[in-house]
Amino acid sequence: MTLKAVLDTLEGVNEALQPFYAEKDGKFILQVEGMQHDADVNGLKSALVKERENAGKYAKLGTPEEIAEKFAGHDEALKEASRGNDKTEQFQAKIKQMEEAHASELTERDLKFSKLQSGIAISELKAELAKAGVIPDGIDMVAGYSAARIKFHDDGSPKIMTKDGSSPMIGNGADGGATLADLAKELAEANPYLVADEGKGGGGKPPESAGGKPAHDNPLAAKVPGFADLPEK
Repeated sequence: MTLKAVLDTLEGVNEALQPFYAEKDGKFILQVEGMQHDADVNGLKSALVKERENAGKYAKLGTPEEIAEKFAGHDEALKEASRGNDKTEQFQAKIKQMEEAHASELTERDLKFSKLQSGIAISELKAELAKAGVIPDGIDMVAGYSAARIKFHDDGSPKIMTKDGSSPMIGNGADGGATLADLAKELAEANPYLVADEGKGGGGKPPESAGGKPAHDNPLAAKVPGFADLPEK
């Protein structure tokens, strides 16, 4: 004879066996020590599945030891806050200090890069001025007062501005803008007295002064009227 563990009713059950059943939640449960009924087993299964799901979520954060280590600092901060030692302002001040220091470093780096960039562009302009025929004594002067016309694109390449600085100068660049060679040519044309005379040569001696010395030792003096009369220093 087989006994059912759970019955909806005791009808048809031998009267001698009925005392072994106890009513629970509208069912009659066979009372056997050590036996787990379906309802209990299903409950345990549901709880186990839920715990496994929770474990899977926490596994993304690391092992239990790693999680405990991550939150150790938070626990200490909460304890400090509960004792009236909230360090939020200190943390914010530290973050602000780090941000300011970083911004200062970036500014200093950008300034150094800008100076280096400008120095290279000026050197290239001087080379182009020499190619355009500007005399050596005039190259530094022309490059110096024209430096403000040299700006830079985002990629670091020179961007030549017009004389009044209002817009980019048109020239022979790949983008239609002017190159340093274009600027040098314009400057040479604007300062003809600083450009060496082409084709000048021959075996003749330079004109001499009454003392037997050349009238002008400085090329600028030969080009600029009245320059020779200026004090040397």
